[in-house]
Amino acid sequence: MTTRGLKEADMEVIASFLVKGIAIAKRIQGQVGKQLKDFLPALDTDEELKAVAEEVRAYSSQFSIPGI
Repeated sequence: MTTRGLKEADMEVIASFLVKGIAIAKRIQGQVGKQLKDFLPALDTDEELKAVAEEVRAYSSQFSIPGI
């Protein structure tokens, strides 16, 4: 990530995305159970997860990709 120009503060933002993702996954697992066949479809329909994904896309778009 440092090759994309991220600094310490950016790593904290990335960590917050990871924490949000874990919390969402735990919530979904609590709703549908531990079977992967039930868990994966629930990911596709979860609005909170879609919102976090959009936050990640927006945040990451400000950093260039080396070689491109």
